[in-house]
Amino acid sequence: MTPEEESMPVKSLMAAEETKPELLSIRPYARLLTMLGEQLLKNERVALVELIKNSYDADSDWVEVEFQAFGWGMTNEPESRIVVRDNGSGMMPETVRTAWMNPATPTKFLDKKRGKARTPKKNRVVQGEKGIGRFAVLKLARKVSVITRSENAELETVAIYDFRMFDDDFVREDGQDKEIFLDEVKIAVSEREPETLSGNTHGTVIEMEALKGAWNERLVESLCGDVANLTDPVSRLTSKRTRDSFEVRVVCNGDQRVVAHQEEETLRSLMEDKAVLSIQGRFLSDGYLFRYHAGARDEEISLYDERVKGLWIWRKRYQEKKNRQQALELQTYRCGDFRFQFYIFDFARGIDGRYLLSQQEKNLLKDHRVYLYRDGVRVYPYGDPDDDWLKIDVTRGVGRAGDFFSNDQIIGWIEITQEGNPELRDKTNREGLIETGGAVEDFVFVIGTFLSYVKQYPFGRYQQKQRKKNLAKSVREGVVAKRLTTLKESLEEAGEAARARDVSTIATEYQRERDFLARRAETTEDLAGVGLSVEMASHDIMLLLGRAQEIGIKLARTTREGSMEDVPEQADMLVGVLHQIVSGMRDVQSLFGSSRRRRKKLRVEPLLDKIHAIYASLLQRLGIKYSKSVLGTSPLVASTTDGVVMQVLINLFDNAAYWLDTTAPSVAREIRVTLDGDRSELIFADSGPGVDLEDTSYIFEPFFSGKGQEGRGLGLYIARQLLERYGYGIELERSGATSLGGANFVVSFVRDEA
Repeated sequence: MTPEEESMPVKSLMAAEETKPELLSIRPYARLLTMLGEQLLKNERVALVELIKNSYDADSDWVEVEFQAFGWGMTNEPESRIVVRDNGSGMMPETVRTAWMNPATPTKFLDKKRGKARTPKKNRVVQGEKGIGRFAVLKLARKVSVITRSENAELETVAIYDFRMFDDDFVREDGQDKEIFLDEVKIAVSEREPETLSGNTHGTVIEMEALKGAWNERLVESLCGDVANLTDPVSRLTSKRTRDSFEVRVVCNGDQRVVAHQEEETLRSLMEDKAVLSIQGRFLSDGYLFRYHAGARDEEISLYDERVKGLWIWRKRYQEKKNRQQALELQTYRCGDFRFQFYIFDFARGIDGRYLLSQQEKNLLKDHRVYLYRDGVRVYPYGDPDDDWLKIDVTRGVGRAGDFFSNDQIIGWIEITQEGNPELRDKTNREGLIETGGAVEDFVFVIGTFLSYVKQYPFGRYQQKQRKKNLAKSVREGVVAKRLTTLKESLEEAGEAARARDVSTIATEYQRERDFLARRAETTEDLAGVGLSVEMASHDIMLLLGRAQEIGIKLARTTREGSMEDVPEQADMLVGVLHQIVSGMRDVQSLFGSSRRRRKKLRVEPLLDKIHAIYASLLQRLGIKYSKSVLGTSPLVASTTDGVVMQVLINLFDNAAYWLDTTAPSVAREIRVTLDGDRSELIFADSGPGVDLEDTSYIFEPFFSGKGQEGRGLGLYIARQLLERYGYGIELERSGATSLGGANFVVSFVRDEA
């Protein structure tokens, strides 16, 4: 020992020796196999699809899944087997001993990073990268034989996984509890003269016995559906052709099944004939740009576009940003570029005959969603009927449902690539994409934003045309006109030509009168609305005129008496009151139709304050508390006229004041108005008795009122009519975050394109 070591205490010397590192190897238990196969994969169907993908990566032209010795209803029996065979490149013996027997082989992963992950024969983009897909067999069976032969090889290689001596968790061997390490589980590998792959046959055969799980007819049919959507949906359903063919066959007890959706031809016909919109395009992430083809038009729309930034889904994402434009400019969408193809259907009743869907057709469409494909191969489970990977249902729930398509009415495909979308990677369990780094969140947001835009604009234009058609159809099918025509034809058949001509003349005059009355009705609505509004506005104006008269009389008396001391003050008061009267009359003037035809963009809040000022004294007299709240990052704006908004607000204040005045003294009287600029709506709530449930269907109808003799039944009707002329609306909601338990009206300033 050195002198320094001799002088060190014994404990310190021992501590120094104990800190020397010991290098240990990771030695997993055999239970890891259950986690990689049995527990990782969702079900047996997913496991079989993984084996089929392995055949795809092996450059196979075809792969066959055969269910042997299954019972009635495709239930598995003790002797049942599943055999998967293909005509791919097969494996050399050395490949079986190294790559196949070493899970998580990094070769494919490194090739992908270098951009070289393609198959040698068909130049397919390799799907696997994690090297653990082979453990899918452990989800299916306890004994597995892998027989493989590469092209031009003289022998075939056999690898036998026989785990029947172990329990499913690999903690018991031959009935005895035991700590079993992974390296103690042995796989028998041998070479032999070709038996299974004889002659010039090459490829891989996987034979599975001692099956796990419970199979049945429904699961087999579902497997056929999974296989049908595995590759290349565009060529299969849109009659396009590709050079690379990959056929999957499913055979059950010797009978080959149809590997396709049973009504695939019907689905193709629906897409070609009954889709309201057919949209194909591409998203360019660097330019924030959607380029797409809809119908006969080539179009593009940017995320910078004001129409897109006005969408609820866009505002929702950036509502916390003070400068949305800056936020967008700084945004980098990590999802990358992608292609898309969507087919939009209309599930509404009474639509044009071309797009009308039967219930059977609707049910077929509901079996499909928006599928995701990477390099032509499906990413599961996206596209399954019960999978909402685009969060459409969630978004419709938290936003306004009308801004989004339902999951039922849209089917489509989105195509990504490993090269162009490197951050969109599969989860190890093959249940979608890894949600890290924000790439998947960006991906879902971009798709949702585009679909919301399509709903509001291209689909909105379709709906506008549909409404016009329905209106024209309604006019054409008018009961009176039909009866007049029938009467005329009956008279002609009876030989009464003169009377038939009289009926024809009556029909013509009826149509003229109908058009005249429609114009008169609109004018009458305008005048009625003005009358109802002026009635309240004039009350305060009359008070001001009375005040002006008092000041004028006092001023005249003062001047006659020769005392000029108070004249300037009284004159100033008179000018102030007259100014208020002029301002009030200008407000009244804006209610008239001649003024209301000049549309402009205006803020709603100042108009609300103006109407509240008119009602302030009445509310104070009735003991009604008034409050206003402003939500969102943008002011509430409407593209209409002052008069329209003022008349709507006057009616709401008037109704609320009337009904609150009928409440018991113990009830807190309150009006709460909420302006939400982001949602483009105004909520007017009161704590009154509310609207009777039986009356909710009639309150917007003309001449219906719950006020008895005091009500004219025109206020809400005219409010809705005025708003609808500008594409806006007003609805009654019985509850909500802003509700006070009484009437809760929502005025929407989101323009309906009709």
